[in-house]
Amino acid sequence: MTTNENKSKYISIGGLAAGSGVPVETIRNWELRYGFPAPIRLDSGHRRYDMNLITRLRKIKLLVDAGYKPSFAVNLEESEIDQLLVSVSLAGDTHDAESEDAQTTVRRWLMLTESMNTVELNRVMARDWNRIGARRFIFELTLPFLRDVGNRWESRTFSVAHEHFASEVLQAFLASRWRPLVSSNHKKKLILANQEGDLHSLGLQMAAVLTTLHNVEPVFLGPNTPLQDIIVAANEQKAAAVVIGLSSVSDPESSARFLSRLHQSLLGVRLAFGGNDRIPGMSNVEYIASLEDFDTWCRSI
Repeated sequence: MTTNENKSKYISIGGLAAGSGVPVETIRNWELRYGFPAPIRLDSGHRRYDMNLITRLRKIKLLVDAGYKPSFAVNLEESEIDQLLVSVSLAGDTHDAESEDAQTTVRRWLMLTESMNTVELNRVMARDWNRIGARRFIFELTLPFLRDVGNRWESRTFSVAHEHFASEVLQAFLASRWRPLVSSNHKKKLILANQEGDLHSLGLQMAAVLTTLHNVEPVFLGPNTPLQDIIVAANEQKAAAVVIGLSSVSDPESSARFLSRLHQSLLGVRLAFGGNDRIPGMSNVEYIASLEDFDTWCRSI
């Protein structure tokens, strides 16, 4: 019930849509699915929305435009939204690159890698992340960039130092983007680790980004993780699944033994691996052939 004095605080769904930039149908869909935004009913029977919801909806729209699920964004506390918007720099410089295609962007990254310009490469990556969102950043820019870095190394255009530089900058950048997304609203947890002796964790960083987009919390153990540490983490965190990243040059028989021992020690926890297609077929251990497949696999957790 409302009084004439406070009716002016409320607006129609059309007014909310106009003020926030979120279409009417999207507002209705979010309200039905997630209970937000919640209307009140006037004495006249009309449904209205608090004007203060405009600001929150605008912020949520920025997160969704950046590639994050509405189911994740609408459940965040206001302080979490503000922290996330700052950490991903959604207000950054995007206008100068709105029409830049992926091939041009990758060439820019390669030029900055060649000069080993850490500051500028980070700035450009932040701009591109904000411009196209997390998922497209991984599939349209990061993967082609890494392929080109590898090709340049093979042709001796790039040195090993360039390859290491690109990998380290990307790992640090991706970690800075997905870690602020970890929230108590995540219902399930996924352990991400490399087997002991494997120091290549860039693939896991990309997987962590995709994991957060599926409203699943990545528990990132990273490279060179002993078997027992993975088991303890999976059990203590009540993880829904464990994903092991393997180097493409890891010994298949040794990795198969590692996975077999891990599977025997996990109680009711799914186990999957990726990165090496030479591992012998194993029952009850899932093979994920690519990041595209991992993105799809996350939906089944």
